[in-house]
Amino acid sequence: MSRYRKLLNWEILRFSKIYGVLALITLVAQFVGIWSNANSYMNNAQEIMRLRSLSVTQYVAQFGPAKMVSNFQSLWFEGSIAVCAVTLLLYIFWIWYKEWLGKNTFAYRLLMLPTSRMNVYLAKLSALILFVWGIVALQFILLPMELALFNRMIPLDLRQVTSVVDVIRNNTLLHMVLPTYFTEFILYYGAGLMGVAVVFTSILLERSYRWKGIAAGIVYSGATVIIILLPFLLPNNWVDEHLYPSEVLLFQTIVGIGITALSLWFSSYLLRKKVTV
Repeated sequence: MSRYRKLLNWEILRFSKIYGVLALITLVAQFVGIWSNANSYMNNAQEIMRLRSLSVTQYVAQFGPAKMVSNFQSLWFEGSIAVCAVTLLLYIFWIWYKEWLGKNTFAYRLLMLPTSRMNVYLAKLSALILFVWGIVALQFILLPMELALFNRMIPLDLRQVTSVVDVIRNNTLLHMVLPTYFTEFILYYGAGLMGVAVVFTSILLERSYRWKGIAAGIVYSGATVIIILLPFLLPNNWVDEHLYPSEVLLFQTIVGIGITALSLWFSSYLLRKKVTV
């Protein structure tokens, strides 16, 4: 366990500077986006009310109130989330392949540590999970602050009254990042964990068998996707006619758990028996 903790701490420290930049980009981009959109709305509203001699009530009746949800459909918000998502997706590969850069010296040292090689695997997986949850936690903290800024910049008569929960529920991207129900949280992030486990296995296949491993990894990844989506790949309306939605969800949950367990076992086997430096 102490070896695992040391490896996890080391993985976190290695990515901490890049992670800090991601957090800063998220914070700055989203607050700039809120300020920019709110300022633009107010300038536009005041100009139209002046030119057409409209009252606040008349303007809202004709053009609608300012909506906080619209701020999260802008490039500032969606772009910052996309940067974090793409960086973490690339990190799934980088967290393994950086060990083999150069003359393989570090990979050799890492794999020859007097501990189970699965501790190396679990440390990398745990670090990735913590990084994802860290971004999610940051977004959860920022939302009330961004809503407060929006409310401060736009008078009550010109905006739609909304809450943080309303904002999350009315934005698909936010709802995926911050599910409002515990069941959704388990399903979304469970699917993400399964995906990472499958990718890790594909990477280890490549490290074990090189070119043949690349083909095997692609086949393995493709097979897992097909199995998960099997209910939706059947012809006509077979699923709708024979299964309830809850049964389809149960099937996908059980299969997902099975794929995750298989990926962990297969990765352990590859690390112990096949991966060399």
